[in-house]
Amino acid sequence: MMKEINRSIGTLSLEQLVRFAGAVQDFNPVHYDPEFAKAAGLPGVIAQGPLTVLVALDALIAANGAANLQGFQARLKAPVLPGAPLSITCSAEGKVSLKAGDTEALAGTLISSQAAS
Repeated sequence: MMKEINRSIGTLSLEQLVRFAGAVQDFNPVHYDPEFAKAAGLPGVIAQGPLTVLVALDALIAANGAANLQGFQARLKAPVLPGAPLSITCSAEGKVSLKAGDTEALAGTLISSQAAS
């Protein structure tokens, strides 16, 4: 069983997206150039998918402790824009949802290390 959580986890800033792009060498302009992103049909700059997953995973580890987690499976469902309020829920069964505003951006399953025993 996982610890149930339902909390706000802040926002991502454009600076965080740019820093992450540098760290992982992902220089796709949709992550830092608003005009390029809009020309590509997006509402604006969007967070990298792996950054979105890491933000969710960080909140889940903070709530449950790394030693209590065996794995995490996630599917991205919508882009995350800088400044969007992020919130995460996790049921006792490990069903995870990360929302950016009112839109579900990630759905997943957290696997407890006790479940793997």
